[in-house]
Amino acid sequence: MSKTIRCQGCGAMLQIEDELRVGYAKSLDLTYCQSCYRLMHYGESITHFHPEDLPSLPENSIIVMVSSVLHLDMLFSYPVYRYQPDAKYVYIINQLDLLPRSTNLDLLIDQITLKAKKSQIPYIDIILMSSKSKDDILHLKQYLQSHKNPNIYLLGVQNSGKTTIYKALTDDDKALAFKKAGLTQEALSKPFGKRQTIYDMPGLYQEGYLHQMLPYSVYKRLIPDHEINPKIYQMKNNQTIFIEGLVALTFSGSDTNAVFYLDDMVIMHKTNPSRIKDLLDNKEKNFKVFAEAYEEKNFKIPLGKYQITFADMGFVHIQGPLTVKMMVPKGMHISLSEALFQ
Repeated sequence: MSKTIRCQGCGAMLQIEDELRVGYAKSLDLTYCQSCYRLMHYGESITHFHPEDLPSLPENSIIVMVSSVLHLDMLFSYPVYRYQPDAKYVYIINQLDLLPRSTNLDLLIDQITLKAKKSQIPYIDIILMSSKSKDDILHLKQYLQSHKNPNIYLLGVQNSGKTTIYKALTDDDKALAFKKAGLTQEALSKPFGKRQTIYDMPGLYQEGYLHQMLPYSVYKRLIPDHEINPKIYQMKNNQTIFIEGLVALTFSGSDTNAVFYLDDMVIMHKTNPSRIKDLLDNKEKNFKVFAEAYEEKNFKIPLGKYQITFADMGFVHIQGPLTVKMMVPKGMHISLSEALFQ
């Protein structure tokens, strides 16, 4: 009899028949499937899938919707409450440690609460936290166990930090938490306290994130994993700035200050709009990171402070009114929203 049925890293059912199918392992006695084993030991990303359907969730549950601060533009975008209206909903804004320590968190929670009210989102609490903080984890554990609901489900967009929270809450040292989209394949579960069970669900699929256009070895370094030091660029009217070889932004209408929230290792440089085509036509020569194909997107920024989000890589804060013309990888998720913090 085999020692395990499921991979304890991603939750996939172990199988030995097909190397190309999810859950393949060289033996059913192993703890991890081959994909998780190679990710752990060699940093290599092979077969994992991206579930697109919302899971079936029982009533009388606590559904914890986990969002990274990098995904604030997608907050409240998945209407899980429509599929299960008889559950309690708690929203967690995770990875708070990525934001600068000077961030006005009171304003952030006020703006998120206002957004929930405008969108008529049902919830019992909105929690700001970092899964790296022992105090935050302890408080969350006590909070969840104070409720009598037997089942607790962690849901959220891929790479939002669900599994890191799950591991910390349950002391599970085998589940894997990497900056890799689609890692959790099937629900992982553990007893939680005396009468509850907590589930780490597969990440909700988001179209246009970095994993769709770049290999794991490249995109993992573009996603921040420590406190972001905002970079302020003084942009002249009709001046362009490149983010790696991925995004080119041209600001027009007035001079402006653009505040970028990206990983410190992300390479940026200013140029003239007339050079965009030549730089992208010779992308292999000019950039270390680039896409196969590009498309144009344009935003008219109203009066006020706004945020343009670049997939799961980061975002920029800008003050309108002005126009932003962008060249971005074809299919990349780009959004414009009001800035939620100062």
